[in-house]
Amino acid sequence: MRDKISVMGVRLDYLNVESAMERIIEFIQNDRLDTVGIITMNMLLLTEENTRWKEYLEELDMSVPGEKEVLEAAGINSGQIYEEVEENEFFARLFWYLISQDLKIFLLGESREEVEGLRRYLLDTYPGISIAGETADVADENTSIDHLVNEINSVSPDVIISGLQGCRQDQFLLENRQKINGKIWLSLGEHPNIQNEAGLKVSWWSTLLKKTTFRRLAARFKEGKNE
Repeated sequence: MRDKISVMGVRLDYLNVESAMERIIEFIQNDRLDTVGIITMNMLLLTEENTRWKEYLEELDMSVPGEKEVLEAAGINSGQIYEEVEENEFFARLFWYLISQDLKIFLLGESREEVEGLRRYLLDTYPGISIAGETADVADENTSIDHLVNEINSVSPDVIISGLQGCRQDQFLLENRQKINGKIWLSLGEHPNIQNEAGLKVSWWSTLLKKTTFRRLAARFKEGKNE
């Protein structure tokens, strides 16, 4: 089985859920903050606008395809991993593992609506999950970065679940990684399934446009490589 795939010039991990969970367990046992990213079409589309974002994605300690279209762009249309991505199996295994090990999570988002929606979704879907803290309004220019870091560290979470958008995420993490007390930084990557389940509106039209744009750019990139 291949360990890496290339999507729009970005090298990503290609692991089944069992292998991904083995990596998660290793990260929990480390004495550092490891980074895990759920790779969505939106995240890959941003690489067209920002080369530093491409580097950030490739430097993640583990990347997990979050939408089947990401695999399709790499020419993968079937198989175990494709089915696991389509069924969002990684999320189920991850959150049930966190519950079984009584690990604490911290929610970080752009707005209070996002964070509250995500909290409700996690508590309803994964009873027993331990949410130790949360913070929102991260987009507020008056919010101190040190204040955010202190809020996270005050509860010593095992996993920070980040809903920060786009390149703001890599900037925050790169500048503060050594200051953050945690085991795993999990970037949701604007995952549509979780957004919908959390009650955050994602219009069918914007989703269609995103898929159309992503497929067009992925095809253009493949053509460029074959010339």
